[in-house]
Amino acid sequence: MELRLPGRTSTTGVRRLDTERPGEVIDRSTSVPFTFNGKRFTGHEGDTIASALMGNGIRIVSRSMKYHRPRGYLTGDFWDPNGALQVGDEPNVRSGHRKLTAGMSVSSQNVWPSLDHDVKAANGLVSRFLTAGFYYKTFMKPASLWPYYEKVLATFAPGGTVDLDTPHGEFDKRYAHPDVLIAGGGPAGMAAAIAAADAGASVLLVEQEHQLGGHLRFGSDADRAAAGTLRDEVGRRPGIEVLTDSTVTGRYEDNWCSIVQRSHPTVSERLIKARAKTLVVAPGLIERPYVFAGNDKPGVMTSGAVRRMINLYGVQPGDRAVVFTANADGDAAADDLEAIGVPVHRVDARAGEGIVEATGPASGLTGVVLTDGTTVDADLLVTAIGWTAPTSLLNMAGDRPVYDANAARFFGSVQIDNVLTTGGIAGDGTVEELIQHGEATGRLAAARAASIAHALRSATVWATETTTDAPAFPADDRTALERHAHPELYRASTHGIVDYSEDVGSKDLVAAAKEGYDSIELLKRYTTATMGPAQGKLETVNTAAVLAEARGETIADVGTTVWRPPFVPITLGALGGRIFEPTRVSSIQPWHEARGATPILAGQWIRPEHYGDPAAEVRNTRTNVGIIDVTPLGKLDLRGPDVPALLEQMYTNKWRKLPVGGVRYGLMCAEDGVVLDDGVTGRLADDHYLMTTTSSGAGTIWEWAEMWLQTEHPEWQVHVTPVTTGYTSINVAGPRSRELVARLCDDVDLSNEAFGYMQVRRGTIAGVPDCIMWRIGFTGELSFELHVPSGHGLHVWERLMADGADLGIQPFGLEAQRIMRLEKGHFIVGQDTDGLSKAPTTGLENLIKLDKPDFAGKPELAWALEPEQAQILPRIVAIQPDDPTIVPEEACQILAGETNEILGRITSSRMSPTLGRSICLGQVVPSLALPGTKITILLVDGRRVAGTVQEHHAHYDPEGERARV
Repeated sequence: MELRLPGRTSTTGVRRLDTERPGEVIDRSTSVPFTFNGKRFTGHEGDTIASALMGNGIRIVSRSMKYHRPRGYLTGDFWDPNGALQVGDEPNVRSGHRKLTAGMSVSSQNVWPSLDHDVKAANGLVSRFLTAGFYYKTFMKPASLWPYYEKVLATFAPGGTVDLDTPHGEFDKRYAHPDVLIAGGGPAGMAAAIAAADAGASVLLVEQEHQLGGHLRFGSDADRAAAGTLRDEVGRRPGIEVLTDSTVTGRYEDNWCSIVQRSHPTVSERLIKARAKTLVVAPGLIERPYVFAGNDKPGVMTSGAVRRMINLYGVQPGDRAVVFTANADGDAAADDLEAIGVPVHRVDARAGEGIVEATGPASGLTGVVLTDGTTVDADLLVTAIGWTAPTSLLNMAGDRPVYDANAARFFGSVQIDNVLTTGGIAGDGTVEELIQHGEATGRLAAARAASIAHALRSATVWATETTTDAPAFPADDRTALERHAHPELYRASTHGIVDYSEDVGSKDLVAAAKEGYDSIELLKRYTTATMGPAQGKLETVNTAAVLAEARGETIADVGTTVWRPPFVPITLGALGGRIFEPTRVSSIQPWHEARGATPILAGQWIRPEHYGDPAAEVRNTRTNVGIIDVTPLGKLDLRGPDVPALLEQMYTNKWRKLPVGGVRYGLMCAEDGVVLDDGVTGRLADDHYLMTTTSSGAGTIWEWAEMWLQTEHPEWQVHVTPVTTGYTSINVAGPRSRELVARLCDDVDLSNEAFGYMQVRRGTIAGVPDCIMWRIGFTGELSFELHVPSGHGLHVWERLMADGADLGIQPFGLEAQRIMRLEKGHFIVGQDTDGLSKAPTTGLENLIKLDKPDFAGKPELAWALEPEQAQILPRIVAIQPDDPTIVPEEACQILAGETNEILGRITSSRMSPTLGRSICLGQVVPSLALPGTKITILLVDGRRVAGTVQEHHAHYDPEGERARV
């Protein structure tokens, strides 16, 4: 089925003006090529995507979320609910704000097969059935059909396409400590910055738009002149740092503020964590749309959008306009339209005039019905009915907005000592009055910052000693801005869209209120109004107004929801910031690379995953001899008479009787009894031990050991030295490993009688003295783990390869090691265990020695070993699928028969080359842990397969005979 809508995406009323406007920010001498939905266009340097599209005569750019109605630009700025587009492989780009760049590939989102002919628009035919709460009521039962519901709903999910192969961008993080942080670079914000800097404060001025100036940028000649003067004054003060295309997106305790910077020259996005002594909130005002029938048709725009398009980008937004105005901004929009030759029919709300409907096909406006019943021909309807004060940062500081019916908007209600407001969020006034209030606010902010700075310095022991008396904390003696009267205009006598992002209309809100969802918080969540990409910046007050009308109350009675951080979206890359962790390689890495090893990032280390065929590597190691680079194993050198006491505290088992030359495996638990790490420790001499940890746990265990020594037992004589990178570690494994090591080492008796399993020796290997040799291994084979001073690591590796050629030596990588450890049933901390896995889950109760005086996690483990807990704590078990060819993906759920009750999960799984079948480890509830128990595994594709719990963790050589020969 194809639903063809009348009209086209291009109209003659929308186009680039032939004559340059005085305040234009575009460079008409440049030509910037781009594509939109596969068609080629050109814009100019300085264009946003929105202005470039409209300049090319394109009015329809998207479809609505639920009903897929054609949508054009409404506000033409960052908050435009209709302007989310796909740019290359980046979804949900705010095209009203994003600057155009050469070669951009721009496309509409969530349309099929095209923007003009969207089959999903069929939803509009059943719109009266898709009421608020429709999903909750329709898709709950029967639960068995949910997988089918989910597939259908996924095809209608809004948003763009995420490309998993997108190259990783560059991101950054910064820490700043300004005296005064100013959120908003309009006239009041700039004036505050200038005054604060003149008072000696360091100032960080943050503006969301690409240029300072706020609404003055697209205003009159006098407005632009005032903005230019203020910008020049800001630029002349070295104490002011300016960030444009950036937003103060969160305010936390003690003015810890988050700033997202999108204008950094070398990174995609930067997150700035600023600790400001005073915060000045000067975000200006956000123009509010009007609710009436047809208010989402292409061609309906706010006055600010029209003025931006005309005065900044030289775009004519229509041929015939109706301007519905209740304020000077609407009047100015009408004047600007007439100045470019567009006939305007003015509808003045202050004179009691109004509009009730926008008429025309789905593709665009053709007429406007007035309250007197007359229809005015128009392809552009401009509304100027009031503003919303974005009180977000005040809300985050503990304020609750209060409605002022006279001014028809919400204001802050609480005085906060280190948070000040100026500009439209504080009141109304002329440009001169706003500037004067900003100056007074800047002086007050600087004075309070100085007082706070003195108090902080005096209270900080390591700070430079203060030599002056503490300045008094100044009172707020500013002359408050007036609040001008404004008509309360929210909804006409007809119903229309309230939340454009979510396709929620005023009818939906009224219906939800009748169903009992008549609290503003409940209404928000039930209908999803204010929960779209604009996050209520345009819709919140209209939502409250419609609810107040439905309840027969005032907006003040209803109140409003409040904003939580972030104020604008932040990419995950910016939250992560720069990658501070170093990437490490062993001394053998050049050899691995030269042999074509496939690299894998394991923790901080780049390691060989395999050399071409992991299964062949397993078979060779089990048959002949293999070597693996295990340098990333954590290694801690422990010296001193009290090392056994430290080991007893850190491990759950006993260590005081470990003989010199002995090696013992141990489990470490955190104070809550959850498995923290495992590994082996060997005793090299009376007061000298070497501890190994997991690769990822090296840093954690070092810090943990130091914590016990420095804070709990400073009397213990122990010195801990991390030596992970000081040794290159090589595991030589396989039935012929003893023969190979004997060719390189002649000062250690390697026989099983002299050097048995779980023992350690020092010796010379390939001429390198002072090497440490362990009889241990993760593979389950006879093996020798060699720790060689790192400078000699490559030499020893190459000698092993050369001398083992006739023994069938081959290197093996991390994947082969993981297969072999799974065949032997060795669990991996953090994979087979998780953040809730207490030690008994591992099945190693014999390593928990409650008769020791103390060890980390002892009280919790004593509780965990009680009989009642044995019926609760999950267990790690070995599992074999009944079909040996099926390898369940790791994290597949284990269910109770044909039900959806989850009883466990697969934690590790591989195809075993040794056994010729699939093998797994998993966590299951105790009732499934008995050998021979049949289980049901839910595969990723939805199939359920049977499996059997094994007697031992080890699928191969459960007695461990091969490692002890």
